[in-house]
Amino acid sequence: MRVVLVFNPESGRARAKETMLDRVLPVLARAGMNVDVRPTERPSHATEIAAQAAREGVERVLSWGGDGTLNEVMRGLVETETALGVLPGGTVNVFAREVGIPRSIEAAAETFVGGEVRRVPVGTAADRPFLLMTGVGLDAEVVRRLKAGFKHALGAAAFWLDGFRMLASYPMPTIRVRSEGREIEGSGLIAGKIRRYGPRYFVTPEARLEEPLLHVVVFRGRKRRDYVRYLAGVAFGFHLRLDDVVSWKTSALTVEADSNVPYQIDGEFAGETPVELQVRDRALSVVLPRR
Repeated sequence: MRVVLVFNPESGRARAKETMLDRVLPVLARAGMNVDVRPTERPSHATEIAAQAAREGVERVLSWGGDGTLNEVMRGLVETETALGVLPGGTVNVFAREVGIPRSIEAAAETFVGGEVRRVPVGTAADRPFLLMTGVGLDAEVVRRLKAGFKHALGAAAFWLDGFRMLASYPMPTIRVRSEGREIEGSGLIAGKIRRYGPRYFVTPEARLEEPLLHVVVFRGRKRRDYVRYLAGVAFGFHLRLDDVVSWKTSALTVEADSNVPYQIDGEFAGETPVELQVRDRALSVVLPRR
């Protein structure tokens, strides 16, 4: 089996990756895999590498890095027959946690070797695919402003610290969400393809990777104290019971605003409203742990 291993030298424990190859490659070789190692050199390079591998007929592309690298690799494999594999090597590794891929590099490689290929849906925001979530509003503004060094030093905590700091200045513009004949106004939105948002928080707990739907959560409040409640609700798992939080599942929605409100895709700033979200069913092959 031909495998292209794509790794981001700058994500997670960047300096350790090249030495850790000696622990990964023997596991793959013992399983009869012919591995071509290709490090990324610039933004979106992982997408180019993955797309080229698919054109060459490579059976699997293994993404080794964080969720940003995973998103780039995935974008090159959507609507192809080449399967996506995951080695967690980033700061948080949300997708790997969600599907049960071990954090140990050797155990993750063994999971890849013994895993099963399943065809799953992907979400799209402005036609750009995502595996985790899209966020509109405050969380996207935090992502846009978050410094890479701060993120690498503190991990997921950097996001929450910056979020609390930004509460004092973010203007909370109104967004309008249109879906299935109804319109809902709010100040923030998360549309999840999986349950997790960060390492241990479940903002969209009804999302399912293999279901062709998004779990949409709209936060309607526009005051600072509203978001303190929302953050507490997410932390302790009761946010969906709040009166000013609306959630449902859908395969398509549109988000508009009178001003340019930012949105993020899989933890990376992606653009500003308006944005249309949809689901492409069975668009991607993924190597997942066996049931």
